[in-house]
Amino acid sequence: MTKSKHWIVTTTGDRSLADIKKDLTKTGFKVKQVLDAIGCITGAADDAVVKKLRSIHGVADVSPDTPIDIGPPDAPVTW
Repeated sequence: MTKSKHWIVTTTGDRSLADIKKDLTKTGFKVKQVLDAIGCITGAADDAVVKKLRSIHGVADVSPDTPIDIGPPDAPVTW
């Protein structure tokens, strides 16, 4: 069994996020957040599920969610 990873689903705007969320969930995607303002949905799934997500009507892209740390305020190095 493959390990579940975190993903960002970018939508096309052709369908409501609520409808896309339902389809993602039915496919096995565990939704974490629905980001209405930017048309994205975050969550977790394994690689086999991600292949299926890409074929859902209204899904433009599925990309890995990579953590970003800019460091503490006033740090001399930020990236």
